Amino acid sequence: MGSLRNPIGPLPSSIYWRRRAVAVVIVALLALLAVWAFSLGGGDGDDRGDSGRGGPDGQGPTDSITPGPTTSEPPNDDRPGGRDEVDGGAGSGGGGDDEGGGDEKDDGGGGGSEGGADGGALSGSGGNVTGGDAMPAGDSLPVCAPGAVEVTLTSVKNDYAPDETPRFKLTVKNGGGDDCRIDLGRTATVLTISDTDDGGGDQVWSSADCPPSRAAAYVQVPAKGSTVQTLEWNRKASEPECGKAPSGAVKAGTYLAKIEVEGLPAKQVSLSLTKD
Repeated sequence: MGSLRNPIGPLPSSIYWRRRAVAVVIVALLALLAVWAFSLGGGDGDDRGDSGRGGPDGQGPTDSITPGPTTSEPPNDDRPGGRDEVDGGAGSGGGGDDEGGGDEKDDGGGGGSEGGADGGALSGSGGNVTGGDAMPAGDSLPVCAPGAVEVTLTSVKNDYAPDETPRFKLTVKNGGGDDCRIDLGRTATVLTISDTDDGGGDQVWSSADCPPSRAAAYVQVPAKGSTVQTLEWNRKASEPECGKAPSGAVKAGTYLAKIEVEGLPAKQVSLSLTKD
């Protein structure tokens, strides 16, 4: 014990005490490091254990990301501007509402498709196709045989006041058992108006004088049925090759309207333009 209190050696005792103090400090530091290392190692093990216990058989984490609420809605099937709807009666018969025919207010005239009005018998200078149930026909239909069809022309009214436009019904009847097509274009079908008051029957207007087109305009004629077009004349005169005709309406009197369809007998009907 005496050696501990009074160190023995060649050096002064104060040096030995300093050495002992340093050794004690080192031992204390080592002890603190050991405690800190032990506590750190135990915490990591617990964390790993908790993670291992979360998954099946302790294999890896099982925590997953839970998606939040979604705000998506079912896609809208309706396209902008509304749904596309097909009218079962459009373009056929009197129930169709094709362009130009559905809203037409015609004395005795049916609505529906204009059926080849572009380039038809009366479209263009001084005349027009205003309605009817005629439907355009494709090349798949055979051309109507002359012996299977016949045409008739009637005037909507017998007498027309000065403010009224003369209108006619062109009817094509098919007596055959199959649908067929007939050309009502300018080169195949011609309507003429003649003045009969002078006795000579002078022609005053013709759909062939200034046609906007000479292309064919086929329309369908159903088997054992008929197709109708409503035609009108604007009461003016015309000249061949789009020549300059007298301006204004023709005079009052009795006139004869005649329809000529290529390959078929011509048909005609009279009408009267009354005075004021």
